[in-house]
Amino acid sequence: MPRLAVLGQLRRDLRTARERDPAARSNLEVALCYPGVHALWAYRVNHWLWTNGLPLPARFGATVARTLTGVEIHPAARVGDGVFIDHATGVVVGETAEIGNDVTIYHGVTLGGTSLEPTKRHPTIGDRVVIGAGAKVLGPFTVGADSRIGANAVVVREVPAGSVVVGVPGQVITRSRPRRPLRDGDNLPDPLGLSLQSLLTRVDRLEAAAAVGAGAGAGVDGESAGGAGVDGDGSGGANGVGGSGSGTRGRGRPARAGGGPGIGRAAGVGGRGGGATSTAGTPVTIRPPKGGVWQGEDFAI
Repeated sequence: MPRLAVLGQLRRDLRTARERDPAARSNLEVALCYPGVHALWAYRVNHWLWTNGLPLPARFGATVARTLTGVEIHPAARVGDGVFIDHATGVVVGETAEIGNDVTIYHGVTLGGTSLEPTKRHPTIGDRVVIGAGAKVLGPFTVGADSRIGANAVVVREVPAGSVVVGVPGQVITRSRPRRPLRDGDNLPDPLGLSLQSLLTRVDRLEAAAAVGAGAGAGVDGESAGGAGVDGDGSGGANGVGGSGSGTRGRGRPARAGGGPGIGRAAGVGGRGGGATSTAGTPVTIRPPKGGVWQGEDFAI
């Protein structure tokens, strides 16, 4: 490796760490105290050995680096420039993984495979991706540039560029948002909380629709004014005039004196009312869950 190229790479690694970690106070502090930077430096040496036909020394160097830093990067993996591994402990990067430029990786991240075949089986991470602590990205797919993967997410399928992914399995929550640096107070969406809120909203609507149906003209085994009976006698006119009602299988019965309501069952099978309707006569539609997830007005996964 040319000496100037090596020195330039070392300086960039130090500069990257200072730019993305506000706790870093000097290049000397980063060089001495940041195991993520040490792991990257060891990887670059081991990768050079691997690509120059020395796989055993490369693997041995990777094992030593893992022991000293807590980061295991296979020497055959491809890691771009400007990568920063913060806190470092527990990071695993598989043999066929590819990491783009300016990627930030937090502790506990695994870029792993789901196949035992000696082919491409690890993910490809695009430029400027942020992978949160404890996240697992498993499989030979691509995570698009400028995406963010939330802490402890388990990503098992393709992620479009500019996405935010959270949950188990990982769900794309937002897309195509302008990229900006993370700031204090920025929170990733909570899909479970939003799903529960959507469910509670729909339960309220269902209860409201049931109340409207109960308060409408259709009664349940109760009194009905002038309704047609199904299994029993129909009632006569409510005001006592025209004293013959009609029943489907029974016979009409005169209205009571004084115009009291006749006794009979409301229209509908077995005396129960029909579907719930609003006071304006428009049916209230309650959509069932789609794919096991309730779809809210402004939220869907």
